[in-house]
Amino acid sequence: MLSSKKGQVRRDIADLIMTEVAAGRLEALIARAPDFYGPDINNSVLLELVYKNILKGKRPNWFIDASKKHSFIYTPDAAKATAILGNTPDAYNQVWHLPTDAATLTGEELIALFNKEMNTNKKLMTLSLFMLKLLGFFMPLMREMPEMMYQYDRDYFFDSSKFTQRFNFIPTTYQQGIKQVAS
Repeated sequence: MLSSKKGQVRRDIADLIMTEVAAGRLEALIARAPDFYGPDINNSVLLELVYKNILKGKRPNWFIDASKKHSFIYTPDAAKATAILGNTPDAYNQVWHLPTDAATLTGEELIALFNKEMNTNKKLMTLSLFMLKLLGFFMPLMREMPEMMYQYDRDYFFDSSKFTQRFNFIPTTYQQGIKQVAS
């Protein structure tokens, strides 16, 4: 069972692509990534809810349960990995997870890293599902968030070991990435 309408659409598209690949009518690859963060990025959930709030002197926010693990991909790693895949003929006709730090950090731990790098000690505020739905009335970005909350009410770990092993790629650690964002 899928957890969201978006998940169903993604699965349908992936199935269609891989069916065409298997039939020999298409040469393609699928590159998947979790939520992203990085320098000079807009519309990143992590940066909007944590980094920018701390910059404004506000409390960092997290969805549903900050004690759950959540994977993010550093955007420069995503760009490099996508280029590698696109330029590697034998990478085609497969599904790849783009490289993420193998560390399994919780929302609380990610917020602690931002606090450390930004020399603050802001306490987090958890946004409940009810609050997200309420905010959706006023903020279009938040309107679509409730259906994706399955990524925050349980551990959401993105396994990119296939990519890192195949290409000997060492993803940017959360410590390094957050330090770069906060500098």
